[in-house]
Amino acid sequence: MKDLATAPAHWKQSQWVRFGEGLALVGATMALDKPILDAVQRNRTSGTDRYFKDVTHLGGGYGQDVAIALLLGGVVSRNERLRDTGFDALQSSIWAAGVVTPIIKKSTGRYRPIQEHGTYDFEPFSHNESFPSGHATNAFAIATAIAAHSDGYVVPTIAYTLATTVAIARVNDRVHFPSDVVAGALIGRAVAKSITSRHAALKHVMILPSRHGVVVAVKIR
Repeated sequence: MKDLATAPAHWKQSQWVRFGEGLALVGATMALDKPILDAVQRNRTSGTDRYFKDVTHLGGGYGQDVAIALLLGGVVSRNERLRDTGFDALQSSIWAAGVVTPIIKKSTGRYRPIQEHGTYDFEPFSHNESFPSGHATNAFAIATAIAAHSDGYVVPTIAYTLATTVAIARVNDRVHFPSDVVAGALIGRAVAKSITSRHAALKHVMILPSRHGVVVAVKIR
């Protein structure tokens, strides 16, 4: 998807401002990584550990399973909204968690909390892949795509609540710092927003044949 890969080159001032705000949020969270991580660890219980262990898979393969199920369900039932929801969720997941985040992970090489290194220990292009969180990226990419195709607040609230729980689970398990999951959440949401908005725009374009070739006409809803 060339448009997504080259999107930053075409950003407007407002988009660069939002990008800067995101960086500032991640930086502020990074400054508080240790106290937040310590607080989460102090409040762990066997019950929360079990719950987080189950829900964390929604940021991995289970999340993509949900997207595929929505896509196939929409195709079989001929439900356009359901089909588009699944398609956008799956594509958002692949791009955000399968392309963007892995590149940043490799470039930063941050140690995981469980490795007992410092909060600011980075070794670029190593096997360390704590920043950003892939699970948080995936969960928020899918949640954002689902929310974009939903009316009202019930479905978006459920989707974002589950995505947030996945992010907390990664901190609870000491495999990510809080700033890792915040960065992942922002990446997932940004990529999904870009994909869903582009697909929505395409729905306003209708390609019609003519005697002299193909004509692109604007379709007004």
